[in-house]
Amino acid sequence: MSSERRKKSIVFAITLIILILFMVPFYMLVVNSFKSTADFIRNPFALPGYLSFENFVTAIDRMNFFKSLANTAFITVTAVVINMILSSMTGYLFARKKWRINKIIFMAFLASMVAPFQVYMIPLVRIYAGILGFSNNLLMVAYVAVGLNIPFAVFLYSGFVEGIPRELDEAALIDGCSFTKTFFNIIMPLLKPIIITVTVFVAMGVWNDFLMSSLFLTKTDTKTLAISIKTFLTNHSAEYAPMMAGLLLSVLPVLIFYLIGQKYIIEGVIAGSVKG
Repeated sequence: MSSERRKKSIVFAITLIILILFMVPFYMLVVNSFKSTADFIRNPFALPGYLSFENFVTAIDRMNFFKSLANTAFITVTAVVINMILSSMTGYLFARKKWRINKIIFMAFLASMVAPFQVYMIPLVRIYAGILGFSNNLLMVAYVAVGLNIPFAVFLYSGFVEGIPRELDEAALIDGCSFTKTFFNIIMPLLKPIIITVTVFVAMGVWNDFLMSSLFLTKTDTKTLAISIKTFLTNHSAEYAPMMAGLLLSVLPVLIFYLIGQKYIIEGVIAGSVKG
């Protein structure tokens, strides 16, 4: 076996092992959705003896699934749309206008990406839920989600715009386009790969968020899917099988969305993180 072929075989073997490790949790989620809790505890890796959809019926009922789904979708779509507009415009401004204040703000954005949410979790809850009284408000959760995701999005948009020739801006300026009109008419259509990439990342993060949402949303009619899953966990027992069914129902929409946009993700991340 040649050296080159041996290297490819090793890379393939390592990739296959990593794939299996990542797929095992999803496999357990799927197979245990069709088993009873007793069977799950007995052997979580075994295939179900027969297919039963009772767990899904229980999950939909106990989780108030469709209401939770609507809440999650509202927060996610709102956060994604606002984030896309604000971050793409800010990234374009940072890439084209090399003002000193822009550099300072951009560095502040990068620094904020390092700090975990737990650092400013208490001040956020104290100000917005406590002082301002915005607890159990879906718009407030979307607002906070936008703020948490803007630094990462601006970083990618700014890097992507750096790879777009400035001659396009100059030509638009000669034709009488303003800075804003140039962005929306010329630049934004070129941002499709990075828009899809950022949208996928932000949507997945907001959709699956538990900690931040649980701090603001406590009423039954405002809970998201991630919070509703906790219905199956009590101080004295845990209904694992229905919980697995609920988790599977919760991740399917965002999984489908990810699969649709996956071909743009690598292209967008590479182009957005490496300035041209």
